[in-house]
Amino acid sequence: MKRRCLRPLLLILAAAVLTGCAVTPQRPPAADPDRAWRERLAKTSGLNHWEIKGRLGVRTHQRGGQATIVWKRDGDDHNINLYGPLGGGRAVLVETADGAEMKDTKKKTYYADNAEELLYRVAGWRVPFGAMKYWVLGLPAEQDAFEHTLDQWGRVSELRQAGWEIRFIEYRDYEGMELPRKMFLKSSLALESGGGSAAASDEDERVEVRLVIKHWILKES
Repeated sequence: MKRRCLRPLLLILAAAVLTGCAVTPQRPPAADPDRAWRERLAKTSGLNHWEIKGRLGVRTHQRGGQATIVWKRDGDDHNINLYGPLGGGRAVLVETADGAEMKDTKKKTYYADNAEELLYRVAGWRVPFGAMKYWVLGLPAEQDAFEHTLDQWGRVSELRQAGWEIRFIEYRDYEGMELPRKMFLKSSLALESGGGSAAASDEDERVEVRLVIKHWILKES
């Protein structure tokens, strides 16, 4: 009698396990990806007050490294905290309309015109913060010409702009808005040490940047 009672219970448990292993179906593709893309542009273009937390990796032919990144943007003002790149310590970059400054764990302060130039001078890391403030939203940077490829939901899957090739590997929903979670950037041309212009003979300055955003905070303007 006990065995007969156990059999239905085992069948129920097996069905529950199979249901739990089932893959959650994705939402259907957009009927018109181009139109969905234009709607995304209208929705996200005004986002210029936000905070991201994640993991940043930079690699060239000769060097590489990783850091935890906390990046706060308030309009034209940026506060970028990097944990790990400079001897395992903390670097704080602040960029405003007047320029950029950086402080390391030894309380030394460095100055440059922008955060990208400053980080490269001090740490040897080329990270295109000026354009990434748009790319992290899945948008092309303003003013610069670009080419892009859309996925079936009208999101940018590949972007070519300002000497960089960007692949948007994964998006996630944050407060009802789909934003990039994983990005891979690769300089399509070798970059000179003094700026972002091309120097095709300098293969060592080709750069790869990986960004995994683990947490988004969207703020009101």
